[in-house]
Amino acid sequence: MGGGVEMSNLDLWSSVEKTNLDFVKKVNQRGGYTAICPQYQLKKATEKFGSYGKGFGLSESNFDMSIYEYDGVVIHKAVFFYVLDGERCEFPISNAIQAAKTTQNGKYVDIDFAKKVETNTVSKALSKIGFNADVYLGLFEDDDYLFNLGNEQSIEKAANKDEERARQAEALSVDCERVIEQIESSKQLNAVEGLYKAMARRLKDKDQKLLIKLTKAKDAAKERLSND
Repeated sequence: MGGGVEMSNLDLWSSVEKTNLDFVKKVNQRGGYTAICPQYQLKKATEKFGSYGKGFGLSESNFDMSIYEYDGVVIHKAVFFYVLDGERCEFPISNAIQAAKTTQNGKYVDIDFAKKVETNTVSKALSKIGFNADVYLGLFEDDDYLFNLGNEQSIEKAANKDEERARQAEALSVDCERVIEQIESSKQLNAVEGLYKAMARRLKDKDQKLLIKLTKAKDAAKERLSND
């Protein structure tokens, strides 16, 4: 057995799963979802694999118009490839788009349908190998995740990373003390539990001393309210 570094099946996924908050937006359609900037995705893929068409892209891209006349839908069939550590990997992927539809004003044809579906197909292919997985896993609906992600990215952007870490630690301490005060003055067990759980999630893996202090305040409040 060689002495080289053992590679994990999740190495690629883990390196590209987090999404920069500056390149997403909320879309209030189809029940609401988080949209990722396609150009940002291409930039991140280029950083990982090399330029589009050489390090990654669609080696085949065909449009199936067989059902277009019936309902205006065009099916896109392609082969996505990427090159990682000198090895070329590829897989088939399919997609579809509403290229035409009948409206009150007659038939509408989206002349940009080919560009749109190719862009979306590349995005879907990248998601299969982990790009922006936090969005697709629904983590952008988790306020705690977004809070922590924002802090991470603030540190990355900061000119003085140590100062930014210290600023965040101080802000976390202030927030924790405020929550402890709310717990100590609370008159309902449910409120105590809610305040504790929300703050404990923020403290997890960050400040064990504050977490212990918060837990003691929660336990004291529960004992007080149980005896009332």
